[in-house]
Amino acid sequence: MNARISVRHWVVLCVSAVTLVLFWSWRITDAAVVKDAGQNLRMALNLSRTGTISLSEAPPMEPSMQREPLPAVSGALAVRAVDILLGPAPASQYFQGRRAALLKYQNVPWLGLLSAVIFMIGWRLGLTFWLSLLCVLLANLQLLNAWYGLCMLDSLLTESSAAALLALGSLLLAQGVCSDRLRQVAYAGLCFGLLALVKAACLYMALGVAIALPGLALLLRGSVGSAARQGAVLGAVAALVVLPWMMRNYQSVGYFDIAGRGGEALYDRAVLDQMTSDEYVGSLYAWAPYPLGGVIRRLLGYSKDDFKQGGRLQRLNEESNSSFAARDEAAELAGRPQDTLTYYRRGRAERVILVRDLVAAGNPQPDIAADRELKKRALAVIRQHPLRHAALSLTLLWRGGIVAFVPLAVALGYALKRRRTELALIVLPSFALILFYTLFANFETRYAMPSYPIVACVLVLLPVLWVQRRRARRAAG
Repeated sequence: MNARISVRHWVVLCVSAVTLVLFWSWRITDAAVVKDAGQNLRMALNLSRTGTISLSEAPPMEPSMQREPLPAVSGALAVRAVDILLGPAPASQYFQGRRAALLKYQNVPWLGLLSAVIFMIGWRLGLTFWLSLLCVLLANLQLLNAWYGLCMLDSLLTESSAAALLALGSLLLAQGVCSDRLRQVAYAGLCFGLLALVKAACLYMALGVAIALPGLALLLRGSVGSAARQGAVLGAVAALVVLPWMMRNYQSVGYFDIAGRGGEALYDRAVLDQMTSDEYVGSLYAWAPYPLGGVIRRLLGYSKDDFKQGGRLQRLNEESNSSFAARDEAAELAGRPQDTLTYYRRGRAERVILVRDLVAAGNPQPDIAADRELKKRALAVIRQHPLRHAALSLTLLWRGGIVAFVPLAVALGYALKRRRTELALIVLPSFALILFYTLFANFETRYAMPSYPIVACVLVLLPVLWVQRRRARRAAG
């Protein structure tokens, strides 16, 4: 057991908290809020001013389910706070400049919660005070990721809130299962339900973890009956949290779902299943995690010229600054998949055709209907080529999740071997999320980022366990 935290340690924690807040504040700028983050901001502005979660830019504000609702709710509170501080302004002034910077401060409470939870996870897993603090530092360095040029703090993307809810839910799940307290398991379900309202894919993760609990108990020689009850509570509470929003969508839009982008994501994934064998091998270079790209390029005999127009890997080039990016985007927007050069634009061009046809047919929700049709097409492709889909899952894992998958898999394997139930339960949700994205998404690096704080704990814990094991062996013999 860990020793109790002393007064000196509490002073260190307070100084660390102040330092982190100053660091987070330093990382926030007045840079423009665009793309996915811009849609989150649009929904927040509409909710704050009209009471409707909508992506409409002008009245009438039609209810929207294209994106998840919790970022809109937290964003609307931030908009109200900015309006109190600076006074109301036209919507355009919130997307860049001083108001945009102030809105980004809503990430600070999420990162504060995340840092506190990560410290508690490290402490609960038996790490010392200083090593638990190291987990917090590493988690922040990973989430404010310099390796990939991403900073989730200086954005209105959802990785900060998702990481905090995932970590808190994992900790509560471990505590509830190990102490057989259904109330704490229910709190974990609440966290995972809220997480699904940030990222809809996390509902499938939560239900998968709920189903896996009895099997995990069997492997760890625990009570399968208790695990089944805990799994039922976890899954039921997570489902109940998202149910009101899904009912709202059914009544307002006509579709019983959390968000309306799953079909598009799955179809983008299915389109990649059609790549050639040369492109499949080349994807190991194209999607290599930094800094392995140069090494893989030399080993496989590819060059940067292969990504240029006419090159062997041109269809894998998703860079916005490529020589043919503008042409490819124009073909997408015009709905001409036959004129696109990349897989990414081809799938999106087919969506443009679908939406256009649905609008012409008078469909009241063409975007949502198109998403449903894309999901059907994607599942048909996957059923037709299951082996290709499975093979591509490996390279997509290499692309987006290998940095998280390896330490999580090692930690889960160690926990099963040594019957470390608490460690297994803390790692399992993040591991399940990585598997879901591997199988059902065009796995981008950003998708794995909510799991990085748990990975930080694992990266600190595994060397400690290895050293302890070595010392035990020497003492024994």
